[in-house]
Amino acid sequence: MTHRSFMLGAVALACACGTALAKSPVTPSSQTLDGLPGLACQAILCLSSSLQPGECAPSLNHYFGIQIFNKYGLDWGATVAARRVFLGMCPAADAPGMPARIDAIAHGAGKCDPQSLNSAFAATAYRYRKTASAGGDAGEITTYDVQPIATVNQNTLPGYCVSYNDHAWTYDLSVKYVGEPLKGGYWVKAKDFNTAQARWQAEHGGQWASGWTYSWNDPRSPLGMNHGN
Repeated sequence: MTHRSFMLGAVALACACGTALAKSPVTPSSQTLDGLPGLACQAILCLSSSLQPGECAPSLNHYFGIQIFNKYGLDWGATVAARRVFLGMCPAADAPGMPARIDAIAHGAGKCDPQSLNSAFAATAYRYRKTASAGGDAGEITTYDVQPIATVNQNTLPGYCVSYNDHAWTYDLSVKYVGEPLKGGYWVKAKDFNTAQARWQAEHGGQWASGWTYSWNDPRSPLGMNHGN
């Protein structure tokens, strides 16, 4: 999406806010977007773009500061609901298309950038090859050369990220998966994909890949031979 598209989205939200204020039964002197309503509208715009200037700090700090805990730790469902309530304070929250946009932001913001995805789906894969096999009283014994691989095991976006990223008012939130899950894959911003993919292919081809078998399980473990390729 182009910067112009994002600006059109910003204008659309501003117009919606203006319409909502015009219909509001309050005095003219109070018809300004300050306080929590102003922060909520600002948060919607700032969370719809990777371009987040310093002016976004107050609303983003407030938004991400909304955290609901239970005895087990962060209650994500309750946190999403509370953040949704905050965003709903924007006067434009009921404008056409806005409820779905607010829902997408509440579920996806802070969880769909490369760093968050790479952390949430971090995993360890293994590449291995046999080094020796020998028979004995206990049966055949096989030894392996095993190397763990830090990787990200999900190469498709969760549904909440698809909803968050794929919107007419979204600017430059797209991400792409580099490489393969069993071979050190990871997420990057879409604009960085070509460079990152070329680097991954250079680092994970040739001798690095030749002669190895790849698995989610250590071949020396009971699950060892349930390998990936």
